[in-house]
Amino acid sequence: MNIETLHMKQIIIILLFLLTTTLFAQQPTTQLETIHQFLTDEYPKNEPGAVVLISKGDNILFQKAYGLASLHPKRKLKTDMVFRIASMTKQFTSAAVLQLVEQGKISLTDTIQQYVPYYPVKEYPITIHHLLSQTSGVPEYFDVDEDEFHLLAKDYSPKDMIAYYKDEPLLFEPGSQWAYSNGNYPLLNAVIEKASGMKKRDYMEQFIFNPLGMKSTAIGDPAHIKTKQLVTGYAEDEVGVFKEGPAMSATVGGVRTNVYDLFVWHRALHDKTILSEYVVTQLTTEKKTNSGEGTGYGYGFFLKELQGSPTVQHGGNLFGFTSSGLYLPKEDIFVCVLSNTKFDRTQEIADYIGSVMLNQPLMIKKKSEIAREVYKEYVGIYQLEDDASKRFEIKIFDTMLVFVPMDAPGTAATLQQLATDHFKSKAAKIELTFLRNETQEVIGFSAVQNGTFRFVKVE
Repeated sequence: MNIETLHMKQIIIILLFLLTTTLFAQQPTTQLETIHQFLTDEYPKNEPGAVVLISKGDNILFQKAYGLASLHPKRKLKTDMVFRIASMTKQFTSAAVLQLVEQGKISLTDTIQQYVPYYPVKEYPITIHHLLSQTSGVPEYFDVDEDEFHLLAKDYSPKDMIAYYKDEPLLFEPGSQWAYSNGNYPLLNAVIEKASGMKKRDYMEQFIFNPLGMKSTAIGDPAHIKTKQLVTGYAEDEVGVFKEGPAMSATVGGVRTNVYDLFVWHRALHDKTILSEYVVTQLTTEKKTNSGEGTGYGYGFFLKELQGSPTVQHGGNLFGFTSSGLYLPKEDIFVCVLSNTKFDRTQEIADYIGSVMLNQPLMIKKKSEIAREVYKEYVGIYQLEDDASKRFEIKIFDTMLVFVPMDAPGTAATLQQLATDHFKSKAAKIELTFLRNETQEVIGFSAVQNGTFRFVKVE
């Protein structure tokens, strides 16, 4: 082998090494760019949005904010802003109970009447374990209609909250089934306060939030969280208008926090900094019913699978807020999505992000594609019933349904949905009600514009 050939082989080896190194270096960036592009489409700049964090091990790979923290006044979301996390609070409550178990102040086999004497004895005994594992049979607590939103601003003691459902019968014998119920948690709050001799919010600050340095986390509205950090919650009505959520007390809204503090909490669970091996294992180990059937739930966490990898996760939904936290223990990847819109699809988004990080992306539709699914049955050519020369086309543009006069396409107008099959256009000053046959296929529409006219779908 001559010197020239040897040098050429060395150059090829070096180039292959550099190419391989570059590919591996670019891979995470490509994943994060894919995620960023999706989130940019999901959360437009002029609407309520979300803050998203992704970490691997101790390293935060991605932390971005999308959309608005409030519409009036218009404030952009920032990554340090504070959201209500609703049912994600359950993991903190469960950890507090387990700390007290470890201290010998509570036993998982204790019946709840030992701590909550005002909760009536039922046909079967209910233990602390039953409450934590969602196998108690305790029903949900009070539902609130829109005309009762003022009740959400009231500060309830655990006893006040429990009074709403304490006389309701159990749904099943405790331990025999699994059924998710928020009704378990006012009872657990009462247990914490009785066993610790402290208000729950004080206990959480002293034994969990402060030791971990979770500076933007609290129950309620403490002075150390600045007003400008707080996010306004919204609900989108059926015609796409965002309405501000109602005022909520600490006892209704649960924990307030941001994505960074939830990352700190996640690492505390992983590293067991203030929580023992016992506490973390109990939180994240699947519990079983009396028959030995797995529940898919630990204490305050769902235990699922994503693209073949185990997950530890939980979400929350409240008037104006939706949250999701997803952990892939095998890969040590954590995903957190906090949104200021009610019923946002944060769990689906967290799963999608997790799947991208696993290099096994799930199929997920963009909002525009969802709009196409919803509106596609209206798309077509329609003509006036008694005059074939008068035609309109209904088409989809981006996320909107558009009304196009075929003899004057430049005068197209967007349609705003008022209800199922009922739309209006302010620009064209017209209202459309789509008509269906006996098999529920769209066959035409009636139009109200200086009179009522019927159009038949012809294509």
